Amino acid sequence: MDKDAKIALITGATSGIGKAIALNLSQRQLKVFIIARDEDKAKTTVEEIEEKTGTRPAYFIGDLECQRTIPELAKIIKEKLQRLDILILNAGAVFKNRATTVEGIERSMAVNHFAPIHLTRELLPLLEESRPCRVINVSAGAHLLSPVDLEDFNFKHDFSGVKAYARSKMAAITGFYEFACQYPENDIQFLSLHPGVVGTSFSENNGQLYSFFMFIFRPIMRSPANGAAPVVHLALSFELARKSGLYFNRFKETKSHALTYDKAFRQKVWDLTWQKIKEITE
Repeated sequence: MDKDAKIALITGATSGIGKAIALNLSQRQLKVFIIARDEDKAKTTVEEIEEKTGTRPAYFIGDLECQRTIPELAKIIKEKLQRLDILILNAGAVFKNRATTVEGIERSMAVNHFAPIHLTRELLPLLEESRPCRVINVSAGAHLLSPVDLEDFNFKHDFSGVKAYARSKMAAITGFYEFACQYPENDIQFLSLHPGVVGTSFSENNGQLYSFFMFIFRPIMRSPANGAAPVVHLALSFELARKSGLYFNRFKETKSHALTYDKAFRQKVWDLTWQKIKEITE
């Protein structure tokens, strides 16, 4: 492999879209690193990709649901990598029933919002040394379904899995718009996208009803490879150089929820997020 090959780090890459992204980038001879919670799954993934591409990704083990462990994970990554050209935040989950992490964060919010925002913040020193570089937030069109409730940020009332998923994805989009504002020269690009409705396993831990709907609608859903294509495009496209703070529906730039452009609203989401992270980590 070319010693000057771009370096990409991907979360949620042991299945579904994330795995397809890792395979696609490995085929393009990038140096690919993945973050996984389960080491057996990580080993299986990198072995499968090596068998198909001749290139073996490396992996880091970390539980992104746990905010206390993210700074240590980021420290290990920064010690291992000399630079980071592409950070793809793909890990995501939907939960039928309300549950909280050991740190008291509702799980949808922990995985879909807190984790990508926190990890990105911890990796900013590495990203700053790697400029120009890109951060890709794999979001969902579902964020349009239910806006973040600033008075019930942790979903203690009127919980539903769909609402929690939508709000957590919307919260993350606001966070990446804030990151973009912090780097106005756009030498670190922050881009979010909806990859399309993809038939993956991310909701299979939610009981028979969720599995039934996935079974019914899977034939009309996109394949993981199809869902990965616009993510890879955003990661590598020369046409997007120096563009940041944008949202895409697959390959097409479009608008996210109107509230994500409200500066006061975004600041409140940002403040609530970092207040909680500081309570946990300091």
